[in-house]
Amino acid sequence: MSKEKLKVLLVEDNPTDALIVKKKLQRDRAFDYEVNHVLSGEEAIANLSERSYDITLLDYNLPKKSGLETLRDIKSKDIKMPVVMITGQGDEAVAVQLMKEGAFDYLSKREGYEDSVPLMIRKTIAEYKALFEREQFQKEIALKKDELEKANSRLKELDRMKSDFVANVVHELRTPLAIIKGNLDNIDKGFAGEVQPKQKGILDDVFRVIDRLTRLVNDLLDLSKIESGKIKLNKEGLDIVEIAKEVLRDFEKQAADKDVIIRREIPEVKVMIKADRDKLAQVFVNLIGNALKFTDKGEVVLRITELQEEVQVEIHDTGPGMDKDQTEKIFDKFVRVLAEKKEGTGLGLPIAKDIIRLHNGRIRVESRPGKGSIFIFNIPKDG
Repeated sequence: MSKEKLKVLLVEDNPTDALIVKKKLQRDRAFDYEVNHVLSGEEAIANLSERSYDITLLDYNLPKKSGLETLRDIKSKDIKMPVVMITGQGDEAVAVQLMKEGAFDYLSKREGYEDSVPLMIRKTIAEYKALFEREQFQKEIALKKDELEKANSRLKELDRMKSDFVANVVHELRTPLAIIKGNLDNIDKGFAGEVQPKQKGILDDVFRVIDRLTRLVNDLLDLSKIESGKIKLNKEGLDIVEIAKEVLRDFEKQAADKDVIIRREIPEVKVMIKADRDKLAQVFVNLIGNALKFTDKGEVVLRITELQEEVQVEIHDTGPGMDKDQTEKIFDKFVRVLAEKKEGTGLGLPIAKDIIRLHNGRIRVESRPGKGSIFIFNIPKDG
């Protein structure tokens, strides 16, 4: 197996010492050495300007241009290669200075030092390669980081443009929807003439569609505000039990129509927290509404538990349940993992999650196929 070729520049003004070092390297089996010997710092710089070397062995005591001056010239010319200084000074302070000036390592020129030269070269080459590879890796990481930051910045800009577009479209939709509903309401009340039973049925269908569109528009508007950071919480001291009861009353008729029982497991006393009343009510509406939507028989249970520093709310349903893959996606925007035949925007749960997050709380779901689902959120008492 052929050995790796290694080009060595030996800068040594003593020909005898240089010959001994050459012989030591010829006997070393680690590399196929190609050694070029020069007698002075001037010759070294001239050689390095014309040829490339893998390593330079530089004597500290040289005539005219010293080893230290030669080292400084190598550094100033930005010649990429490890330099090992061979010094007879035997002074640790000198060694420290050499390292600061750019020497990769140093070797004391004591009796028999030549025996250590091959080992020093092997050590230096291995460390220099590792350092070079690490620097290259760091450069690649820095380059990738810069590319990722630019891509991320572009994505943020596109996301902002998307949010602005959605917000503008939503605002444009709200006014005509309100006008349509107002005019239809006037017709329904008989302001434009008596409404016949068949016409009444058609109007009821149109009202349901308009209400569905209105919910979609409102959900998109809420999502746009949250994503743009424009939503502001109006936190105040409030009783979370009272809010839960108010929302449950609004769902009683819907539950009765589906023959679903709503069961309350809530404290008989007030449970005070600091939160935005309207936003917290929206969380209850979204979660309870979601539970009723997927429960065709059985019950929906609302449980409120007061803990030391927070309140835990659980909404249980006896719906179809979900597998792990579905629960991992349930809070993603525009994802409706079970809603193929159910009306909705797919935004209720993501909006609830964002509102809870804005209150420094957390939300999760526990579910198994055929066993229903439990949506749990925790919200701090102090906001």
